[in-house]
Amino acid sequence: MTQATRLTLLLLLSLATLGACAHRVAAPVPPRVDLKTYKMLGIVEFTSKSNPAIGTRATREFQVQAHAAQPGTRIVELGTRDAVLATVSSHHLNVDALRKIGEKYGVDAIFLGDIAYSEAEGAVNLTDLINLAGGVRMEVRGDISARLVETLTGASVWSNSAWTLGQVGRLNLSVEQGVSGSVSSANPKEAMVPTLVYDLTQDFRPGGSVRQPSK
Repeated sequence: MTQATRLTLLLLLSLATLGACAHRVAAPVPPRVDLKTYKMLGIVEFTSKSNPAIGTRATREFQVQAHAAQPGTRIVELGTRDAVLATVSSHHLNVDALRKIGEKYGVDAIFLGDIAYSEAEGAVNLTDLINLAGGVRMEVRGDISARLVETLTGASVWSNSAWTLGQVGRLNLSVEQGVSGSVSSANPKEAMVPTLVYDLTQDFRPGGSVRQPSK
C-alpha cells in the first residue's frame, strides 16, 4: 500500500467518523422517578419530633422541589398523619387505611416523610498544637427520609433519604487570645431544610443529556 493510498484511507475514515458524529443529537436523560405516572398524588405532612413547624416547612419545600422538577404534577395536601387516619377511622397506616385514603381523596399514591435532628456535638480542630490554638465547632445533624406508597396495593414504589450538618456555634481557643465564641443567629434546623429536601428529591429531576444517533 502506497503512502498516498494510506492518506486517502485515513481521510475517508475521518470523514466517515465526522459524518456519524454530525448525525448524533443530545437526548435528555429522564428522571429515575416519573411522577406523572400517577394522575393524582397525596402528601401527608412530614413528621418532626423536634418541631412540628419544621415538618410543615419540609412538606411545603418537598412540593416546591417536586413541581420544579416535574411541572404539572398534581399533589393534594392531606394534613398530618393522625388527621388523615382519623378521616378514615383508622389508627394505623396499613393497606386497608391506604385504600380508604385513596378512595376518599382520589389519590393513587401518597408521600410519607420524616425529618429528625441529632443533639449538638463538638468537632475539635487544632490549628496550632505548639501554641494550643484551635477551636470547637458545634454541629447538629439533620436526617430526612420519604417514600411513595400506592393507595390501592400498599406497595412502596420509591424511597430515599438524605442528611446534612448545620453549625450551631463555635468556640475559639488560644494561649495568646484566650477563649472566644459565637452562636449562630439563625435556627440551624430550619436552615437545613432546603438542602435536605433538595438532596432527597434528586430522583425527580432529569439526569442531564446523552448523545445518540438521530432518527
